[in-house]
Amino acid sequence: MISLNRVIVVGNLTRDPELKVTASNRRFTIMTVAINDFWKNQNGELTKKTTYLSVIAWGSLAENCVKYLKKGRSVMVEGRIETDKYEDKNGIKQNVTRINCSNILFLENSSKKENEEEDNTNSEKPAYTTKSKNSVPKKVIKRKVEEAAEASIL
Repeated sequence: MISLNRVIVVGNLTRDPELKVTASNRRFTIMTVAINDFWKNQNGELTKKTTYLSVIAWGSLAENCVKYLKKGRSVMVEGRIETDKYEDKNGIKQNVTRINCSNILFLENSSKKENEEEDNTNSEKPAYTTKSKNSVPKKVIKRKVEEAAEASIL
């Protein structure tokens, strides 16, 4: 039987990432991404629901997230869903489900006016991971999400 564990989410960071180190000296950061969903209810009123997802990044990816990302920054996170079990300080067993990040794109946080100006130009800035200083236009994100969806279906 074939299994697939791949997730791509776009949202905003709820706090500044902090670099941490495991007992075996592995660097990591845990971030929370807020994903907003909007729809109209039965009365035609716009309704919003926010889902918060925990994301863990390791090594140089974690270091770059700490270096370049701040609270409120838009990101596109790609990874796999994992569940870990641990015992808290009180000895109670806990489960945590999070995205183990394999790639993260830093998206630009811009005003509506800036987005309209960008859509009027035909040049696309390249998508980038943490090593680039460019931001990703919305049309590039849309194309990448569509490509990922097609690849998952095939």
